Amino acid sequence: MSATITSTWRQVAARVVRHEDWGGGHRWLDLEVPGDLPAPAAGQFVQLLLPPPNPVLLPRPMSIAGARRARGRAVLGFLYAPVGAGTKALAALPVGAELELLGPLGRGYPLEAPGTPLLLAGGRGVAPLLFAADALARAGRRSTFLFGARTAAQLVGLAEARARLARNGGRLHLCTDDGSRGRRGTVVDLLEALAPRLAGPLVIHACGPHGMLAAVARWGLAHGVPAHLAMESVMACGTGVCRGCPLPRSAERRAAFDPAATPSLYGNREYAMCCTEGPVFEAHDLDWERVE
Repeated sequence: MSATITSTWRQVAARVVRHEDWGGGHRWLDLEVPGDLPAPAAGQFVQLLLPPPNPVLLPRPMSIAGARRARGRAVLGFLYAPVGAGTKALAALPVGAELELLGPLGRGYPLEAPGTPLLLAGGRGVAPLLFAADALARAGRRSTFLFGARTAAQLVGLAEARARLARNGGRLHLCTDDGSRGRRGTVVDLLEALAPRLAGPLVIHACGPHGMLAAVARWGLAHGVPAHLAMESVMACGTGVCRGCPLPRSAERRAAFDPAATPSLYGNREYAMCCTEGPVFEAHDLDWERVE
């Protein structure tokens, strides 16, 4: 499994300090939280509990797209699409509104892993990779960013990706299924074309639809390239208590499973919990034939 994990999380009051349209049906949200909230890692997430009255009972899981400190406070950034009742209610919050935030949660990308970092984003899966690009730049490491979507209009956050990569001379490569921007084809097609030209060893950090992540995982396993993949699941609690976000373990992980050595908020021999053991998994952690 990926090595980066934070065991310290808190529930705190958060205040909306920026909330704006980002095109393509997406919005950017900045939340100001107490400065002593544990610093998140790229790939981790939070749970957002909307103020009453609201149409949903449970909090909304949200991947962190950026983090910074300002005037003794922390500001966390999020890129999201208002598609359900909860995110539509979130989209209606004005600057100055308050809500509850639980986090940071889960296991992030092991950005300290040696090798040339390849960041692979599919559609709005770009969110945690914007954070990863920033973190790598602050550490003085150059990354290569592969960004794909079905159409050019769905390359959401493209300008932000360029800006973050420019801070340390990173390279951005684009592709779309319909050829409307960049190379025609998928992110894996783009990876196949670029990988021979990149300095090895390579290490992949990816986020996107599960079908894309399965293809990236298979590519990494076939080429001996470590791949760390941020998964998505329905998460009611975010802490492993509700057992509502299972992902199927690979045969290798099922065979090696030791109940006595497994924390109680992790999964069982058959299933890993996305919220506590992930959301970032290594390619060989999961059974990609059974991932939905």
